[in-house]
Amino acid sequence: MSTSTAPDFYPVVKDLPRVVVAPGVTLELLVVAADGDHCAGVDLASGALVRAWSPEPAAEPLAPYDVVAVTLDVNGDAVPDPAEPEALVLAAPPERRRRLSGRRAEKLLRPLLHPKGTPLLGTPAPAVPFWERSPDHPSIALVEPEGSISLWREGSFLACRFGWLGHERELPCLDRRVATHMDRAGITRMAAGKGDRLVVSLTPPIDGRCHKVVEAILPRP
Repeated sequence: MSTSTAPDFYPVVKDLPRVVVAPGVTLELLVVAADGDHCAGVDLASGALVRAWSPEPAAEPLAPYDVVAVTLDVNGDAVPDPAEPEALVLAAPPERRRRLSGRRAEKLLRPLLHPKGTPLLGTPAPAVPFWERSPDHPSIALVEPEGSISLWREGSFLACRFGWLGHERELPCLDRRVATHMDRAGITRMAAGKGDRLVVSLTPPIDGRCHKVVEAILPRP
């Protein structure tokens, strides 16, 4: 019997596109999640899913399917988790340009959906020791759950429940838009929209571990 405490990693079975660019280059991203100094989105040029870290938040709140312009910084190592293969460091906050929805957005998202029948982000564990993180495993994914998505508000905590691999999963949800809506409506239970997807990611290390969370509930475009 193995005595290892390291998580069991599985291949994600899909070779996802990656951005290979030089400092100073400007990209356009289709936003799928944004909070504070972090913005996750799809690079319109390459189709890659990226996690952009900026020195400060955007001037205006960003919403799913906004298109933003970002300029890469010279310091490519200034990220909270250097093992994130999708990480980009920005010289300035993202600048909102326009919105993209409908078929054009769906065409960008569908190739990036997490493969069915495999553990989320390549491991069944809810958290990964920071020293076990590796850039050959993704730190973020677009997930189309099995069945419906439900949200549970308990005090300041928001939980997201959804089906995956034949079982109901629960992860912390960091979507401030959803939390604010529930608080204003005075509700503690809510179902997401039919066909909504999830942005699931690993947090930067917290007490030595990177935790799986739902960054955003992503409506169908």
